[in-house]
Amino acid sequence: MLYVINGKFLTQQITGVQRYALEIIKQLDNLITDKQVKIHLLIPPHDITVPELHHIQIIKYGLKNKFLWEQISLARYIKQNKAIGIHLCNTVPLLVPRGITCIHDITYKINIQFISTKFLILARIWHLIQYRIAIKNALHLITVSEYSKKQIIETYHISESRISVIYNGWQHFSPEISSDLTLQKYPFLTDREYFFSLATFAKNKNFKWIIESAKLYPDNIYVIAGKMDKKRLGEHIGSIHNVIHIGYISDDDIKLLLKHCKAFIFPSLYEGFGIPPLEALAMGAPVICSTAACLPEIFGHSVHYIDPYITNTDLNKLLEEPVETAEIVLTKYSWKKSAQALLNIIYTYT
Repeated sequence: MLYVINGKFLTQQITGVQRYALEIIKQLDNLITDKQVKIHLLIPPHDITVPELHHIQIIKYGLKNKFLWEQISLARYIKQNKAIGIHLCNTVPLLVPRGITCIHDITYKINIQFISTKFLILARIWHLIQYRIAIKNALHLITVSEYSKKQIIETYHISESRISVIYNGWQHFSPEISSDLTLQKYPFLTDREYFFSLATFAKNKNFKWIIESAKLYPDNIYVIAGKMDKKRLGEHIGSIHNVIHIGYISDDDIKLLLKHCKAFIFPSLYEGFGIPPLEALAMGAPVICSTAACLPEIFGHSVHYIDPYITNTDLNKLLEEPVETAEIVLTKYSWKKSAQALLNIIYTYT
């Protein structure tokens, strides 16, 4: 039996969804030790970076247009080879939707309050089509948390036996950083005296929580990395003296700031999984995390929790509360375990 992995994600910016596909495929390649399973990673004929694989064959094929490639070229290849598609990033070719498909979450279906632009309206329509067709026709469904699994089952009225949970991992985020990189690079910061977070435009990430917290607790220092649209936030960030926006920084700099922060703040309103707090825990940072959606399921008792709708929380007092060691969470999740779970599903159809 031939399995064909949908490689469209390699043409996209690496976010959590694309990271999931990439890391699981790399580990899956290491786990295939027999010739019973034949897997191709099909990719568009672009000049793109591809992972180094030894057992999964990488094939460039078809049209250059990314949308048409998935809907025409990938569908043609799967059909011609009588293969089973493996789709790890929420979308499937509509002409050949039967396969092993991962729907990370159904936020476009259930969280219309996050839709605020014309682009997001169009994205919602496309994802609603994808959800319905993918879920109806999948040979087997995958999602990334029990929370998302429950939402999919209840919303689309499918049997629990048709869907499995395969979690994310964190091992792509090595805790090691260069010994030459020290907090002296940021002389305006003091070790363990600042809260750290990553800026994002997405409404579900609830970035305004951090701004409101900063205004209520002027003695706290909040360091924000990443792009930040001040107009969209509706705030004059520069006038809030205890918010330091440092813009885009490298992955090593993110690790450095995580290593030395008082805590990493993740006030999200909705997540299918939530990788950033895992990365923070891997760096030894205390984590202040929202109680929303899947997050208590994923992080258990190893983080400090906040209500994402209440900003008058004394974070310093919160950090005094005991939590379990991060190792409990870090040991639970790994890309190797996730790849083995996917391989077990593949074997059931081989």
